[in-house]
Amino acid sequence: MRILAFDTSMTAPGIALLEAKKGRAKVIDVSHVKTTTDQTHGLRAEIVEAWAVSFIHKHGAKFDVIVREDFVARTSKQGHPVYSAWGACDRALNKFGLNFTTPAISQSAVKKAVVGLGKAEKHEVEAAVRKWTGYTGEFAKDDESDACAIALAYLIREGLIKGAE
Repeated sequence: MRILAFDTSMTAPGIALLEAKKGRAKVIDVSHVKTTTDQTHGLRAEIVEAWAVSFIHKHGAKFDVIVREDFVARTSKQGHPVYSAWGACDRALNKFGLNFTTPAISQSAVKKAVVGLGKAEKHEVEAAVRKWTGYTGEFAKDDESDACAIALAYLIREGLIKGAE
């Protein structure tokens, strides 16, 4: 089973492809893209979309599950960039005839499932991802390990992988 997961933001979204077999999860690939606040929201969304299209294409657009982290904004100023990035990822998926296949998972639910603590810190999430998957590669940004954690949270929630060792 191949799981594509997005940690969606406008500044540095992350993406991860994990594979689950025989009750274990393995990191296949991770990526992120960086935009800057001196760029317009429209340009930043285009950059995010192009990056997502490239990653999806690289992996043959064949995924069993596509999931993202949930986000609820308190203000429109806070929400607009994230929702723009969501739209960019939606458009990238749609180019391949794909959509998110499962409801988004809240940040606290991701942390609770993967780390065991709903308010875990970034370094704790990364350590837990490594423990669950045995991944020894580099995470260039915590957005990459966060994307892995989102995929893991789905697998854990669905009972498709066994506990970390």
